[in-house]
Amino acid sequence: MAKRVLANEAKKYVGKEIAISGWVYRKRESGGIIFVIVRDSSGIIQAAIKKGNVDEKSWQQASQTTIESSVKLSGVLKQDERAPTGYEVEASSFEKMQVSEPFPITEYQSPELLLDKRHLWLRSQRMTTILKIRAYVFRYAREFLDKRGFFEITPPLITVAGGETGADLFEVNYFGQKAYLTESSQLYAEALIFALEKVYSFAPSYRAEKSRTNKHLAEYWHLEPRWPTIT
Repeated sequence: MAKRVLANEAKKYVGKEIAISGWVYRKRESGGIIFVIVRDSSGIIQAAIKKGNVDEKSWQQASQTTIESSVKLSGVLKQDERAPTGYEVEASSFEKMQVSEPFPITEYQSPELLLDKRHLWLRSQRMTTILKIRAYVFRYAREFLDKRGFFEITPPLITVAGGETGADLFEVNYFGQKAYLTESSQLYAEALIFALEKVYSFAPSYRAEKSRTNKHLAEYWHLEPRWPTIT
């Protein structure tokens, strides 16, 4: 059985048989060849399904597959500058795991539709790249503070008081008592520096001020390091 590899690792296996699993990102047909671009968490890779190179079942399943269907295939990886990433799998087998309904997002869609279909737009190359950058930034922010002896703390997001910023708070009914969504971990962090000295929280914060600009966020991720001044 061919080894399953991720799309961004495929170039290491030129001339070898590999298996690819993921979702159909693009598809087109030309004569007796079906070109399928498969997307996984790492990126994309093109596969060519030639009618003479696969059995009838594989050909039929490749013909019936639709955008965002989940598939798996195997074949020999070849270098091909015409492919989107410069590499292409010459498929020897193709199997559709699940066929997707018609995908509602096509090229050049309005921002309004993309926001309305956000759960589907997250699959796009643009959005997955943004999510990966976000994950890297989070990782390296934590790494920066961890290497300097900080301890990460996780204060509650529902509180009974705000910090010194004076920001307007979102009020919530907490089992019959008045409480708020946190706008800062300040009060908890300042109590904890007497125990752990250097601490930080990295969590959502909420501020209820209305804004006249499109840069104001009512909810955002807040990195707050705090430490005592010891003389």
